[in-house]
Amino acid sequence: MSLPSLPYSKGVLYPVVRTVFGGLNHNPGAKDGELYDMRNLSAREYPLLSTRARRSLSATFTAPGGIGAGDAPFWVDGISFLYDGTAVGTVSAGEKVFALMGDRVLIFPDKKYYDAASGTFGSLEASRSGSMSFQNGTYTGVPAQANTIYLSGASWGTDFRAGDAVTIAGCAVHPENNGSYIIREVEGDYLRFYDNSFTLDRSWSYTVGPDGLEAGQYHFTPSDTALQFTLPDMNEGDALHWDGAAMTATVGGVTSSVTVTEGSGGEELVFGSVWVDYTETGTVTVSRDVPDLDFVCVNENRLWGCAGDIIYASKLGDPFNFNVFDGLSTDSWQSGNVDAGDFTACVSYLGYPIFFKEDMVYKVYGDRPDNFQWTASARLGVQPGSAKSLAVAGETLYYLSRAGICAYTGGIPAVISAPLGMNTRFDSAAAGSDGLRYYVSMHSADGWGLYVYDTQARTWHREDESEAMGFVFVYGGLYMLLRTGGLWRMDGQDGTEEAAFAWMAQFADSTRFYETSDSGSQNKKGLLRVLLRCEMEEGASLAVHVRYDGGAWEEKRTITATEKMSYHVPLILRRCDHYTLKLTGIGGATVYSVTEEKYGGSWKQTK
Repeated sequence: MSLPSLPYSKGVLYPVVRTVFGGLNHNPGAKDGELYDMRNLSAREYPLLSTRARRSLSATFTAPGGIGAGDAPFWVDGISFLYDGTAVGTVSAGEKVFALMGDRVLIFPDKKYYDAASGTFGSLEASRSGSMSFQNGTYTGVPAQANTIYLSGASWGTDFRAGDAVTIAGCAVHPENNGSYIIREVEGDYLRFYDNSFTLDRSWSYTVGPDGLEAGQYHFTPSDTALQFTLPDMNEGDALHWDGAAMTATVGGVTSSVTVTEGSGGEELVFGSVWVDYTETGTVTVSRDVPDLDFVCVNENRLWGCAGDIIYASKLGDPFNFNVFDGLSTDSWQSGNVDAGDFTACVSYLGYPIFFKEDMVYKVYGDRPDNFQWTASARLGVQPGSAKSLAVAGETLYYLSRAGICAYTGGIPAVISAPLGMNTRFDSAAAGSDGLRYYVSMHSADGWGLYVYDTQARTWHREDESEAMGFVFVYGGLYMLLRTGGLWRMDGQDGTEEAAFAWMAQFADSTRFYETSDSGSQNKKGLLRVLLRCEMEEGASLAVHVRYDGGAWEEKRTITATEKMSYHVPLILRRCDHYTLKLTGIGGATVYSVTEEKYGGSWKQTK
């Protein structure tokens, strides 16, 4: 007689103890030990699972415009620029981009600077306007021709220096004087340039020699057109003068005008000419200009920046000048980019200025303007609007691209953000680093999130919904500036410590816990016991939730810690295909292990 076969079960299996927790993996394929979702957790005690450190509120701003740091932090609040907490200057309202060059903080788009060594706040640009005189002068103490600009009361030295590149505009008498020049000397109300830099008025004169000059018709040619005139008898020492508009004759010490017409009648006289000072009666402007840079960085003692599709480099050691082209190694430099699209960010990394577009990374090579050149080296650049996502952690540069967070070490960027959700798209990122952890606040369809990538554990963790404007590392800690105005230190070592915060850990579905012990059985599983071992700080609370086969959450246990110690939390779970474990709590906690004691179950064959 044939008997029916019965479902087979292997019975009780050995306990599986999970002591390594792998961080966030917000994907259906998350493995046991990884977390499908979380809030306010970190890898600071990896491989254990722990809550993040408590932050502390260091300051509160009314209208934050950005933050940076060198030896001390600096920031913009409203229209005030503050250095180490002291207001030192005024800027326009809005978000700023900073660069630090020596003791100078450079502020864009305002083109302002603050020199921390001298306590000076000012503009990178300078300008003077007025009715200016163009003159003959001196250079290095030697007489020079057509090289000087004079403006009464200008005190040029307060804003201009030798070596500045300036633009002159507004010249109407001699329009050819409009253009770009480099100042060579500054003295009071005088600016001096190289010899014959300008066109001045010209004065022509003729002095009668020992033989005298008989009465009659004569002519001379001051430019392209000959001028003719009639003279009386003139003796030695008598003279003629043409100032470009009228002629006079000095005969016997008496000066009178001479009628001049176009023509070349009579004998030609050879007049001598000299440059003479003249004044532009209209308004002339002398200005030192800085490009409207969108993004800036400092590399090898130059300020680098980009605007639209152009890369700029300042004069060596001089962020005030971008138009000095003397043919020297200290010159400024600029280059148009032939690839489509505008630049989206720039950074100094590994000794190179690196510029980004959305679909390209450009590295600038060379050590002086005559050998600077850029090369395109990758295809995943910085996503527009996420220039502040650039930060270095563990010697690797991280940033948000259109494909996700990229890790860049100088070659081809690698996307590392798959654990945040394969189908999740982020934007508007701002990031910072404490040296080993990359903190990035960014937006997605689910809202804002603050994520942390630990370069040692190579895991992602999500903290909370912070919308950060920027981060800065100073005084031995990382600070986060929120758009709402709070300045928080991430390790809680400065200011008012936050209260105990809520946290959550949702583990991946436990569908693979037979992978090693039962070769991946697809049978139903029975759970004799789940044992949770964790440590909580005094006053902290913990709730354990379970969901069977994707159903509703059930709260299984709650604990409140009366003192800081380890707790064992046993759970008796019912038989299921798979279950999901979620922990919620308030206050600091560390999960040491999750132990599962289970047995295999039967399966029902589908006909």
